[in-house]
Amino acid sequence: MAEAFNSLETNRKIKSMNNFLDFGFYRKKVRRYWGKLYWNRRYDLDRVRELERRRFENAGFSFDDALKQLNGILRELGKPEFGSKNGIGSIHWILFCCISQVSSIKSILEIGTFDGETTLLLSKVFPDADIVTFDLPDDDPIFTTSYQREDPNYLKEFKTNQQNNLRDDRIEFIKKNSFFLPAMVDRNFDLIWIDGGHLYPEVSWDICNAYHLCSPGGWIMCDDVMLNERGYRDGYVSPDSHEILEYVRKRTNEEVDYFLKRETAKASADPRKRKHVAVLRKS
Repeated sequence: MAEAFNSLETNRKIKSMNNFLDFGFYRKKVRRYWGKLYWNRRYDLDRVRELERRRFENAGFSFDDALKQLNGILRELGKPEFGSKNGIGSIHWILFCCISQVSSIKSILEIGTFDGETTLLLSKVFPDADIVTFDLPDDDPIFTTSYQREDPNYLKEFKTNQQNNLRDDRIEFIKKNSFFLPAMVDRNFDLIWIDGGHLYPEVSWDICNAYHLCSPGGWIMCDDVMLNERGYRDGYVSPDSHEILEYVRKRTNEEVDYFLKRETAKASADPRKRKHVAVLRKS
């Protein structure tokens, strides 16, 4: 383990030195800095909040009631309240509570467990629901090369947190690539939360499978949707999910609502980096 850790440190130092010698690296940093200044000066937070609250109303949701419910759960879990200085919550936490107040949810499918923090929250928001959560097996190439999991120390802490978050008897954890999902489940779900890979092709089959596994009247939610077709793209995010959701919308006539994931200028001022949470209620 020590040898693996030392190898990782050596690779990081080499990468850092290469960046130091690369003029293009500094050009990108300057361009990013000026772009941040440009968009931040044009971002009207009050106006954004007004539009987002209206979006909740139009969807038949009560933001204030959901916020009150969520903060009660977060206090129970010993976490900062949503929107507090130390809070890092995404709008999907609020949306879970909104759905719990307008629908009876008995079964949940989560695609993308990660460390189980969202799974734990789902178990608290929907105390009467059974939860099936999918994530990559340890030997999947994507698992071993993403989110610092090549670091043995980080991986150990990650697995400990995941185990602690998934202790509820109502949670079934399946370690399998979501490509195999149809062969692993034989029932429909009232709520499906998609937060696996956000790039093509993974996100395409996740959305497709979610639609077919969702019960009539059920809900499909998808994280990190970028509406800008020229949106930022790296190994974790891209505009691909929006393209696929629009494909589904046009062929099923299902309405898709997009809620801003985080309202802060840091997260959403630049339209190329702005993320949303998609919500579809299947008819």
